[in-house]
Amino acid sequence: MTHSLRRIVVAAAAAVSIALPAATNAGDATTEVAETLQQSRDALGAAALGRGGVLSIESSAIVNGLNGTGSLAAEIGGARLAERTSTPPIVTADGYDGTTFWNQDQTGLVWTDGSNAGVSQEIDTAYAAGDTLFVPGSGGATVAWGGPQAARGRQYAILIVTPRHSLVPMQVWIDAASHLPARYVISIGPVTYETDVSDYRLVDGLLVPHRIVATSSEGNSSELTATSVRIVATDNDTLDKPKSRVDDFSISGKGASTSVPIDLIDNHVYLDATLNGKGPYRFVFDTGGSNLIDPAVAKEIKAAGSGLAQDSGTGAATESSSYATVDSLKIGNAVLRHQVFFVEPIRKGFGVASGQRVDGLIGFEVLARFITTFDYARQTLTLALPGAASASGANVIPFVFIGTVPQIGCAIDGIPSQCTVDTGDSGSVNLYVPFIVDHPQIVPAAHSAVGVNGYGVGGGHDGFMGRLRSLEVGGFRLPDLVAGYSTQKQGFFASPFLAANVGGGVWKRFTVTFDYGAETMALQPNASLGARDSYDRSGMLLITKTGTIEVYAVRDGTPAAQAGLAKGDIIRSIDGVIPQSLEQVRRALRGAPGTVVHLQVVDKTGRPRTVTLTLRDWV
Repeated sequence: MTHSLRRIVVAAAAAVSIALPAATNAGDATTEVAETLQQSRDALGAAALGRGGVLSIESSAIVNGLNGTGSLAAEIGGARLAERTSTPPIVTADGYDGTTFWNQDQTGLVWTDGSNAGVSQEIDTAYAAGDTLFVPGSGGATVAWGGPQAARGRQYAILIVTPRHSLVPMQVWIDAASHLPARYVISIGPVTYETDVSDYRLVDGLLVPHRIVATSSEGNSSELTATSVRIVATDNDTLDKPKSRVDDFSISGKGASTSVPIDLIDNHVYLDATLNGKGPYRFVFDTGGSNLIDPAVAKEIKAAGSGLAQDSGTGAATESSSYATVDSLKIGNAVLRHQVFFVEPIRKGFGVASGQRVDGLIGFEVLARFITTFDYARQTLTLALPGAASASGANVIPFVFIGTVPQIGCAIDGIPSQCTVDTGDSGSVNLYVPFIVDHPQIVPAAHSAVGVNGYGVGGGHDGFMGRLRSLEVGGFRLPDLVAGYSTQKQGFFASPFLAANVGGGVWKRFTVTFDYGAETMALQPNASLGARDSYDRSGMLLITKTGTIEVYAVRDGTPAAQAGLAKGDIIRSIDGVIPQSLEQVRRALRGAPGTVVHLQVVDKTGRPRTVTLTLRDWV
């Protein structure tokens, strides 16, 4: 999760209506665009725009409740950008150097985002910051007329702008009275990013906004107030991608690697680690996540949280989180020092759905420093210093980052696309909504009713279940996988440009090695490569609450629904045995087809009853 000066997103839909006129004569629209651009060019300062240079802004900053400073360098009339915020404990930078979208965190770690969504959003941001729309030719952008719009007592002219090399159009709101840009709106899938700019002041002949307010439909926000603004000659050192300089990790002892046991439960990888010398604490290792601890853990290790951010996940809702600095994270003999963790109630979120004690997540920060091998068959995790070679015979796959998550080439039912790699997803394949809409032929004729496909950050996520004909990754073709076909309009699975999130149900068939520095992952198949994918045979999604096992959802047409089980039922015993864990119940509900299971349950009114459930493959 990066926090950019201009890119910290915005909830435009909640603030204003952005419905645009449906019909405009094409000739009139061309004239409106040309006149609007010329008026804005003159208002901003046409001569200054023509001189170019680099706009350099220093500012005070409030980002998600944290106070600090910010800086921005944008190429006037170009597409290069570099920006930085320092709001301790969070210090981030990002930019676009003309070819590459890069990010940097407070440790000095630099990585690139090669995803369509990430690169397009950064190009749009650079384009807006450099006023490139208003130079002759608009920097090669496609510009369309969006019509007039009234909001907050003012009139605006809307331009729909798609910069060169961007796949994401943005709305540029031009104040009809001043002819100055007032708002930039970018929507990527379910998330809308809005930036309001105001308090224009003259700097070397160019009117420059001195106040920038950005918020997002997820609830994140930033406020920047300029303290110094200059226009300087082109400065490649400022606009170039910085070098990554990280020295906050090591492996104690004489070895260059360390191995620790892992537990594979519901295809999640669990391991023990210590924080600030205390613990061990129980973590899920998640390539789809970042450092995160429960508030109770933060209190125990005396890592005080500060700030307030909103974290999104698979569900439609968001979770509030703060930030804390942890002096040391130790996994086996591997040590990371001075790491920032999100502080979020994961024990009540992820832990509720997993049935395990979960004290936190680890992910990108560890993977970005060590070459990391998940040996699912032997249930071990190995962390090695950079430079270690992959096992011989492994298939090496290049990837790019989408944010901090690996994105690989894949094929869904033979359709080439892009997939995210997520060891924190217990399923095999979960398909993104836009991909399903664009490729309806992938929906199997036999599929379940819509229900709750899973549970994670943001709550449950809805969809139906079916079986893919095939998933192809890294030279391997896996047939007949159980897949979730999301119907979410919000959350992770509403993201564009992607086909599927590939989870632990696939990766457990391999030994998987990640080299984040080289942007590669290596797959070496194990004995379960060809095993037929299986799934829960009851049709219930279970969670744990206050020491009890509760039915969170029941899908229509499944054995659980036919047996009369309902949301809110408490399972007291299974085949006469009081269950000691959620895992124990889930194992029983994955029994062979035809198995008869006897449950003692209590409904929401406290009424006990006996339920007989016959397991079968409903997906």
